Amino acid sequence: MGPLRWGLLLCCLGHGIWAQFPRVCMTVDNLLSKECCPPLGAELANVCGSREGRGQCTEVQADTRPWSGPYVLRNQDDRERWPRKFFNRTCKCTGNFAGYNCGDCKFGWIGPNCDQKKPPVVRRNIHSLSPQEREQFLGALDLAKNATHPDYVITTQHWLGLLGPNGTEPQIANCSIYDFFVWLHYYSVRDTLLGPGRPYKAIDFSHQGPAFVTWHRYHLLWLERDLQRLISNESFALPYWDFATGRNECDVCTDQLLGAARPDDPTLISQNSRFANWEIVCDSLDDYNRRVTLCNGTYEGLLRRNQVGRNNETLPTLKDIQDCLSLNQFDNPPFFQNSTFSFRNALEGFDRADGTLDSQVMSLHNLVHSFLNGTSALPHSAANDPIFVVLHCFTDAIFDEWMKRFNPSADAWPQELAPIGHNRMYNMVPFFPPVTNEEFFLTADQLGYSYAIDLPVEETPSWTTTLPVVVGMLVILVGLFTLLAFLQYRRLRRGYTPLMETHLSNKRYTEEA
Repeated sequence: MGPLRWGLLLCCLGHGIWAQFPRVCMTVDNLLSKECCPPLGAELANVCGSREGRGQCTEVQADTRPWSGPYVLRNQDDRERWPRKFFNRTCKCTGNFAGYNCGDCKFGWIGPNCDQKKPPVVRRNIHSLSPQEREQFLGALDLAKNATHPDYVITTQHWLGLLGPNGTEPQIANCSIYDFFVWLHYYSVRDTLLGPGRPYKAIDFSHQGPAFVTWHRYHLLWLERDLQRLISNESFALPYWDFATGRNECDVCTDQLLGAARPDDPTLISQNSRFANWEIVCDSLDDYNRRVTLCNGTYEGLLRRNQVGRNNETLPTLKDIQDCLSLNQFDNPPFFQNSTFSFRNALEGFDRADGTLDSQVMSLHNLVHSFLNGTSALPHSAANDPIFVVLHCFTDAIFDEWMKRFNPSADAWPQELAPIGHNRMYNMVPFFPPVTNEEFFLTADQLGYSYAIDLPVEETPSWTTTLPVVVGMLVILVGLFTLLAFLQYRRLRRGYTPLMETHLSNKRYTEEA
């Protein structure tokens, strides 16, 4: 997928949610010392909750194994060896504790000591939600779009200019909860900034490699937790959109769900939808590149879906899902968009669903983004469209089904020579505190959620299909045995010279007889 821009985020003490950079750490002193180890609670000595045995301030571990792929620069991008360009000491939490100050629990755990398994929230088909559940989901999205994030901010300048022209003022801005979600995706795919109008585009930390599945899984978990806290409902779950309809229409693009097309301008959202006035952020990639700056959260126009520009595309089918789930290799070298017979690459949509490579064809995830067109068609802006949430929940459901069927070991994920950001132990960009790809290469139930879904299994022929085939083959075999018996009978009647009495020729096969 395509490139994007950079940025950084912050948060304040409050909840110990996993964010990019905590606001409490975005001071001049912290940025100069490159240490983010805030205290838990009011006691300043309780750094990282150390007095409660929750964590310690330690050196950040960053993957140093070689990567492959098109990004050939070194020490030019602040996402290399993430997050050490910004902080090299952070809180390392023990047990099931988590968060930038170890004040939270890992996904899937609850309780004062984070030692109780959380009852999994169940992600269901958006079409199966009751009117009340549907309103809760859509209302939560709209509220998140319009509510300033209570904990996090984004940075508005490249890392070298993070402290401002005088080195005394961190360059940060507020953003809404949903725009923060959008910005994280943008930052993971932005271009490397080498100078005015000199972007290096061959880089992507969340697509075109193994991390596609774990990065988006973590991204969704983060939003889900933010929404749970926003609406004070810990059992709230994101729904999914089963896009495997094979149709040429979007069945969630209705005013009752995520917005129909506007009659007078079908590229815009109907005025009868709550999403009609949603404006997008992080869309002006070329402008950011020219000015060597980051997306600053400024609104840049209305959300669009260019339904008239689909070129007769149709959505994936159930057979596509079945073919993808039949691939038993998680990924294959070169672990990039040209990998073949790779479950990850087929799911992402660079391969055909059956794992064969065809550069002219998009499938599954990529095909759906292309089908929606408009804002969804470009990686740096795609998360602006709320359909992104339900689309990626279904993509994650397919990943979870594959994990349950094949139960892969961690070794199924390459330790090295995947594209930058995609090695097994690489810290996912731009999440903070650091979290590796390996930590989310699990089944969903281990992370506190599940899917109410039955995905297709590989079809096995029924007896009504196989019986005629078996009978036909038996008839053929009987016929062959009968023919052989007849030939043997004729041969015996005519007589023949035993091999022991034949006279062999000294001529070679190629010589004239």
